Amino acid sequence: MPGSVRNLSLDEDLPSKPDNSGSSAGMAGIDPVIASEKWAEECRHVLKSPGAYEWWTFDAVNHAGDGIVCAFFDGLPFHPTYRTQENRYVHRMGKSPFDPLWPEAQASNYPAVYVAVYQGGQRIAQFLNQYPPGSAEGAADVPEIRIGPNRMTLRADGSFGITLRGYPFEVVRGTPRARMDQILSASLTFTPSASGVQHVRPFRHDGPGGAKHTWVLSSPHGRMTGAVQVIEQREATAVADLRINANGYHDHIIGHGGLAQGLSKLIWGHVVGDEWTIAFSHHLAPSKGEENTCALMLFENGQRPLIIDEPSSRIARHQYTRWGMRYPPKITLHGANTSGVPVECVIDVEQLVEATPFHTRAQILATMTVPGRNKYVGRGHVLLANLTRLRWPLLSDLVLMAITPVSADDPVWRQ
Repeated sequence: MPGSVRNLSLDEDLPSKPDNSGSSAGMAGIDPVIASEKWAEECRHVLKSPGAYEWWTFDAVNHAGDGIVCAFFDGLPFHPTYRTQENRYVHRMGKSPFDPLWPEAQASNYPAVYVAVYQGGQRIAQFLNQYPPGSAEGAADVPEIRIGPNRMTLRADGSFGITLRGYPFEVVRGTPRARMDQILSASLTFTPSASGVQHVRPFRHDGPGGAKHTWVLSSPHGRMTGAVQVIEQREATAVADLRINANGYHDHIIGHGGLAQGLSKLIWGHVVGDEWTIAFSHHLAPSKGEENTCALMLFENGQRPLIIDEPSSRIARHQYTRWGMRYPPKITLHGANTSGVPVECVIDVEQLVEATPFHTRAQILATMTVPGRNKYVGRGHVLLANLTRLRWPLLSDLVLMAITPVSADDPVWRQ
């Protein structure tokens, strides 16, 4: 009823549906209607520009802090070497369309997959594996993305099957260290709450030369189920074994130019309730007077998406992580959609979940007020990234230490 308050955690522990489809990787065949609704936007794109990138994210962490986040990258935009090579090409070469684009500045040279597993609100395992150039596979007529031994498949019933496998790393006294003696693996199913892509918009303003950056909000609300294990290879024993059952979120971002070109900081996040999702972004230009970009969206089951373009924003005085990264403890966004419906969303940072030299993930409490509809209250996560730090010598070295290269003949491909 109008004016009522919904106090919803990130998600509730609902009974999971049995997965009778066999492998979570899904099926090769798919209904043409589902393909036209979903895969036309989800499929892998041709990336030819220096610094171009594409990634697919699935994020599902329940109210107890248990869950998983995974991202498939064709062109890892957070790779320090990629960032350096892109900058070198843009500023030293690339002055005419006839200048050659060397491999180190191309997305195909940096295929990668990131996975983080959470238990009780703490990250207990993660991997960031990079694969040989050209290891990202996908086509418009095949509903599957493969990067190394990892894959996501759009099944015939509209759900996604996700298979993940890689070498984790741990952080000891601030220094990443690969654990080649362990395997982090997951077999998952993500079932969207609604069919078809829900919204497509710019992720940030156009880059130099008009490079487009597109945010495909494929399935802002869904359900993730499955299992995650961390195996000690020498003893063949599980050091972690989790069942995943949580409301979740899925999006897809494509950039035909460097993500950091013309930007100072990126802030984006989401809050997932039982029947709705709030998604937002607030990207800052390097200096005053330049163009910032901001968006606020509400996706509610059975309702049309509520989209606020360029809402006004107020950011509280920044605080600092142990890496010296600034983050706002509070963000207020307010504006109206094209029909004049006013919306306000207050985002409070409750605690930092993880902090690295160039990005921070924080747990947030969001309160969105929509007059005449509802007040939406829930917990979720926000990501804050400062990509200029990827070019700082010491900090970039730490990021590189977190990336584990996996060769084409590595046993992890065949396990």
